[in-house]
Amino acid sequence: MTIIVDTIFLSILIIANGFFSMAEFALVSSRKTRLKQLASEGNTGAKAAIELMEDQTSFLSSIQIGITLVGICTGAYGGAKFSQILEPYFSSIPMIGDYSSAISLTIIILIITYFSIVIGELVPKRIGLANPEKIACTIAPVFVLITRIFTPFSYLTSGLTHILVKVLGISASKNPDIIEEEIHFLLEEGTESGIIDEAEQDIVESVFEFGDSKIVDLMIPRPDIIALDIDNPLSDNIEIMKNSNHTRYPVYKDALDSVVGVVSVRDIWVYSQTNAFTDLVPVLKEILVVPDHINALELVRKFKTATSPLAVIIDEYGSVIGMITLHDLLEALIGDFSRVDNDEEHPLVVKRHDNSWLVDGRTSPEELYELTGIDCTDESTKGYFRTMAGFILYVTGNIPEEGESIPWNGYEYEVIDMDGHRIDKILVTPLSSPDEE
Repeated sequence: MTIIVDTIFLSILIIANGFFSMAEFALVSSRKTRLKQLASEGNTGAKAAIELMEDQTSFLSSIQIGITLVGICTGAYGGAKFSQILEPYFSSIPMIGDYSSAISLTIIILIITYFSIVIGELVPKRIGLANPEKIACTIAPVFVLITRIFTPFSYLTSGLTHILVKVLGISASKNPDIIEEEIHFLLEEGTESGIIDEAEQDIVESVFEFGDSKIVDLMIPRPDIIALDIDNPLSDNIEIMKNSNHTRYPVYKDALDSVVGVVSVRDIWVYSQTNAFTDLVPVLKEILVVPDHINALELVRKFKTATSPLAVIIDEYGSVIGMITLHDLLEALIGDFSRVDNDEEHPLVVKRHDNSWLVDGRTSPEELYELTGIDCTDESTKGYFRTMAGFILYVTGNIPEEGESIPWNGYEYEVIDMDGHRIDKILVTPLSSPDEE
């Protein structure tokens, strides 16, 4: 009868160890956002779990104290009680009789350790990880009480721990709880498991890229801006609008650096139905002017209060270096959705039959790599140019002439068309390797 009672008591100790282990893993693995959602729905267990997570130092100290006390009691009680049962059997063996007590104790401790690891550690931890929020809500109220009971001991252990860590020169991590790389990893995991659709993953990742984008990387550069002179006759400006087929135009006086506003084709048409006018002044609206150092998200915020979804970008000297619209920002976020036909008719990169590539000067190095696998950048060139035209200017150090070519990373880059001082078209041809020759 005594052995049955001892076995039951020892089993309770091992199960208690498992209870502490399960609680630790369940609470540490629980998503705080999910617990907050449950708490807002009136789940008292979730509120208790959040309380424990807010003071993890005291909670984890209490868990460790509980596991340590239970472990010591399990080893001491089991060793003392059950080794006495085995000792007579070993004492009767002549060669090991003198060591029967030590052998019995060792065997009992090994058996207890095995069951403690399996039943008191591995199984409870796996259960805690399987459904952490549900288990955390169930056991949290109990551990709130246990944590309060162990509070004096927790202060002692935490205090000594803090002193030792300080002596060792280890400071607390100042990293945020969740970093961007972890979110990317979770998105990939969610997509692989089927929880997140690939399109949803692409959109979320586009948001991160969008937040890091500078407007100078998204803008329409100054040479490509089609603007209207406010002093020109209305008929001349309308002719420009007919030929360019845009919906909004910046308006300047004397020079593009003196931008005075923006007009839309729709406003001109609506106004002309009831009014006679000879210039753009009646339909002129205020234009948003922004510095070149802000990012895409900052510009979106500015557009919320602007009167027109078009902005001009200026450098530190006040010169206009580009133009950008809200439409451009949306395309940067979700892709080019409005000019598919135009892209097919006038692609930035065209592969030729001789395995060379005809590249528009406005193509970015990233677009070239994505479309062809050709990488013209390295550590020494990153950040010095945004387009292939800029790449040629950077490498040559001057404005090239038509026909000028440069070898670079296994390819020859030949300027085949210039539009004034602007590099319009580049021919990229693989250089023959010695083996091929």
